[in-house]
Amino acid sequence: MLSYILYTLFILACVVLVVVILLQPGKSGAGDLFSSSVSSTAFGPRGTASILSKVTIGAAAAFMLIALMLSLPGVTGTRSVLQSTAPEPTPVPAPSPVASTAPVQAPAASPAASQAASPASSPK
Repeated sequence: MLSYILYTLFILACVVLVVVILLQPGKSGAGDLFSSSVSSTAFGPRGTASILSKVTIGAAAAFMLIALMLSLPGVTGTRSVLQSTAPEPTPVPAPSPVASTAPVQAPAASPAASQAASPASSPK
């Protein structure tokens, strides 16, 4: 039950994170990146953080913490693949020999089959 709640919160944090990041405005235009004022605008102090940046930080922290919690085997109830052992195959019983009292005889061959089998005995 706990894993379902965590998966729901994880997906919710993912969606919120994507939406909030896409809603944030850019810091500067593409032309400003190659001018001399790059160091002052792109890497300068941000001032007061907007509500979007606070939500982004909260969603990112929730995403990482929930991802770590979901990786714990105690929460999801699964074991590691490396710790599991392969099930041993069940041995197939060997067929038991049938004890017969009568000797096994070969089927009688017909005279035509014996002549075809030995070409040296056929007349030329």
